[in-house]
Amino acid sequence: MNSSDLELVYDGSRGRQQVGMRFLNVTIPQGTEVKNAYIRFTADETSSSNVTVTFFGEDVDDAVTFATNSGNISSRTKTSASVDWTPDPWTSEGATHDSPDLTTIAQEIINRSGWNSGNDLVFIVTGTSTNKRTADSYRGGASNRPLLHIEYCTP
Repeated sequence: MNSSDLELVYDGSRGRQQVGMRFLNVTIPQGTEVKNAYIRFTADETSSSNVTVTFFGEDVDDAVTFATNSGNISSRTKTSASVDWTPDPWTSEGATHDSPDLTTIAQEIINRSGWNSGNDLVFIVTGTSTNKRTADSYRGGASNRPLLHIEYCTP
């Protein structure tokens, strides 16, 4: 919760983990067609080991704040849509890396009947590897935090 970085998805002291990222005030109208969606990460550490992670969304209308209790992220209901990512090596700290297209996940959430423009949206990253990619988190500095990019068309 208070880490300056995000280990996707293995932490040497804690083992495998699920990582949650909450994006506030996502101003996209309900039912809008999403054309492209991705998360831009800033590398906090270099790593060239093979790793595959899986993205999900939290399957709710308006995602609530994370809590510090154990299992807070892993117990959240995940979207049926998911996207796997095997990132290229991260060879330079501070370099940016874009996730693959997360449109199916974003669309599933934005299509929910209770979704409203301005709601909060959570992405959850899971995996089974003992390798990782380490990105800056919001607590590591607002300028290097993960950024959600969504392109859409209004009807």
